[in-house]
Amino acid sequence: MNIGVKALETLPHACTNVHMSTKPPLRLTRLIKQATASALTINRLAELINQANEEAGTGCRVNRKLLGNLRDCPEKVGLTWCHLVALHTYFRRHGASLQQLPILETRGVFEVMADVSRLVFMLGARPRREEQRTDLSHWDRRSQSDLQAQASMQSVHPKLQDEDVLWRSPVDPAAIGNESWHRILDADQSSVISIGSPLAALSSEVMLARMFGVKPFATPRFTPGRSVPFCFVWLHKLAEHFNSAFGLSCRELQADYPELAQRVHRNEATAFILGDEVHETPTTGNEWTMYGIIAAQRRAAGNVWLVVSGLHGPATYGAATMVKQITAELPLTANRHSKVLWVPIKVHVRARTPGPNDGDVREVMGAEFASKPRFWPEEK
Repeated sequence: MNIGVKALETLPHACTNVHMSTKPPLRLTRLIKQATASALTINRLAELINQANEEAGTGCRVNRKLLGNLRDCPEKVGLTWCHLVALHTYFRRHGASLQQLPILETRGVFEVMADVSRLVFMLGARPRREEQRTDLSHWDRRSQSDLQAQASMQSVHPKLQDEDVLWRSPVDPAAIGNESWHRILDADQSSVISIGSPLAALSSEVMLARMFGVKPFATPRFTPGRSVPFCFVWLHKLAEHFNSAFGLSCRELQADYPELAQRVHRNEATAFILGDEVHETPTTGNEWTMYGIIAAQRRAAGNVWLVVSGLHGPATYGAATMVKQITAELPLTANRHSKVLWVPIKVHVRARTPGPNDGDVREVMGAEFASKPRFWPEEK
């Protein structure tokens, strides 16, 4: 069941697993759950573990009660050195050596960032040369504030750095290569959080393209077998000359979705495409469902890249509030990039009646996961 931000506030205290959420999970619990998820019973798993140790000559054993408690109530288990050796001997044969993996898992994104020395926030910015100023979206600033607060709750106290990513369209990839934010991505040593969709923050385009293994600033073909699992369809008058590996225009939509293509061309609609599902958002009205994504990856140097991207500004902010709800573990790697952990987000947005001095009167009423977290590349 997907639970939105607002829904969490109304749940009974006992249902929120407060005590469990403050303790890192025991990796052995997950390994045993995975081993017994199909036809393998606890009794049979104990037999196989003991058999592996007999063959290896360790002299170590486990029993079914220990395994059952590790799976179902690990807080009640006392492990000895012999128990750990027995479990290691068996799971090493299945690619999960306890000498390679930490015994405690790191959940989500921010626990992985606990030891980073520098965290760079990249935000899309609009230059206004005549006024000698640079404008940032207030939704992106709110997102940054929320993400910094989430990071601080995990005892993340790195050196913080902000990078303005100046927008332009069309984009010449060679021309942006020497900009400060691009050099940071090329060096690939710092942990980076890019806020906003590729249309709003060019850093999101570059990071997502490298994470998903596609060429940036090149429009994808809209086919069932296309190389990325999601696409944005932005407001035509803003994105007419903007090419993105994660963006589709009315031209690419015309063959399969001609009516939607016409609405997009008339600036009456935007959309988010998730697999074969098309989620349209009209440009009129006072209440909408908007979509976005969260994507994260451990990089080869041990740093983490995180992109928080929404179809519109409120969707980006809604996605930012959901990063702390991710409990899936970023894949562990050694000296190479991990798989991408990503999840689509659904955000409920409402517009209040504007006053005479109001600007953007949209409000985020709640956000939730649109599906379980996924990994890319997908398992075949």
